[in-house]
Amino acid sequence: MTLTDSPVFAVCMMIAGLAAGMTWYAFRLKKNSLPVRAAVLAAVTGSVLALIFAKLGYLLHDMGANIIEGYYDEVTEISPWMLSFVCGCLGIVAGVAAGAPMCGIKAKKALDLFAAPACVFLCLARLAEGGMDTIGTGSEVEASWLQWFPLTMTDSWGESWYLCVFFLEALWALICLVPALRVKQAGDRDGDVFARTAVWMLGAQIGFEMYLKYPFDRCFYTSFVSLDQVFCAILLVILVTVGCMRNKKWWPLPVMLLLLGLNAFMQFYRDNKITFLWEEGWEWFAENAVAVSKWVFFPLSIALIAVGLKALSPKEKAKI
Repeated sequence: MTLTDSPVFAVCMMIAGLAAGMTWYAFRLKKNSLPVRAAVLAAVTGSVLALIFAKLGYLLHDMGANIIEGYYDEVTEISPWMLSFVCGCLGIVAGVAAGAPMCGIKAKKALDLFAAPACVFLCLARLAEGGMDTIGTGSEVEASWLQWFPLTMTDSWGESWYLCVFFLEALWALICLVPALRVKQAGDRDGDVFARTAVWMLGAQIGFEMYLKYPFDRCFYTSFVSLDQVFCAILLVILVTVGCMRNKKWWPLPVMLLLLGLNAFMQFYRDNKITFLWEEGWEWFAENAVAVSKWVFFPLSIALIAVGLKALSPKEKAKI
């Protein structure tokens, strides 16, 4: 399989993902005897907010990058293709949450019903990156035994093989259907299903961003982390904080912050920004920074997800 450079394909896949997600959302509303028009309102409002949020996210990137580099008078990039994926998804969620009360539905209840359709949307939206050449890919893969679809694909020129990070992200979105479709259990409140699904997605996304070859092409690259990673980390901390407050247990919050700090440290390590590793006796760690870090980011993501889920789980199950 070969990657293509086709914006039309990418846009069509995005639209198909939104249509599929909102259609399923409408069926779930109908099944629960709720107004189906909430899905139509969510589609319209969410689309508008997604474009606004995605562009604002990238504008934030550009201003931040200019400040970091000292170009305070630099003109901000206004290309319509420069968007933040996570911010765009946040816009869709905001559209669902804002449209539900207008139809007499609690926002948290609507988000629970939208959790599974959101996974379908994310899956197709990630596959859209197959039409953006190497935007959603990782490093070049030279080992012939790894050059097979869907793990790797060739660029639009058919010359080099690249790790298909976008395909792994799409596959993960389908895996997240499991917690999204999970029936509410004793002790759950409205919004818990969506919150748990979000933790599964956000924790993994922080790790996926580190396997991208050009994370700044998709969103933003500061000195060592992408903007989408920053937003994912902020949203995770917010979810964990709310869970800790509700369930009266605080240990997950410092553990989450510690794991996020460790993730940032590993990114510094991967980029060889820890200078003492080049001193005598530490050369091996410096020379193998990329290889070592690749094996660490995935366990870190799993740990982030585990801590987030623990924070959201009730301290004591309610009695039926």
